[in-house]
Amino acid sequence: MKRVGEKATRLDRFYAALIDGLIGIFAAVPIFITVGFDKLAEPTFSLTVMLLAYGLIAGLVLHGYLLYHYGQTIGKNFMSIRIENLDDSKASLTTIYVKRMIPMQLLSLVPFGGQIISGLVNPLFIFGKEKRCLHDYVAKTKVCYTNN
Repeated sequence: MKRVGEKATRLDRFYAALIDGLIGIFAAVPIFITVGFDKLAEPTFSLTVMLLAYGLIAGLVLHGYLLYHYGQTIGKNFMSIRIENLDDSKASLTTIYVKRMIPMQLLSLVPFGGQIISGLVNPLFIFGKEKRCLHDYVAKTKVCYTNN
């Protein structure tokens, strides 16, 4: 049985990430249409910066309200889990964005390994004893069940 404050299972976190990922794909459709797949295959530096900005802004538009008020993305809200500080308090929007999300997005831009660390190593950390991804360790957060 899932209890409020208990760390979320890996499977529930996966489902939440899957929901958020699908939403993110739909949010990226305007970019695919506007920019085109050919330019996305080998983006220039300015296009990379624009895509990063678009992603951060789209994330705030889609998830900002829930993140600010409840420490949740749409997927986490659906799964009744939230991002918390290690002291069990709801993580602030600043903690979530500045310490948790932006570092991983910036890391993904680093040539020769950044995408491997942010895209593969980061989520594989969840299989550790603490059930926390690399971004949770960076931000000093965890994901637990909630009433919302």
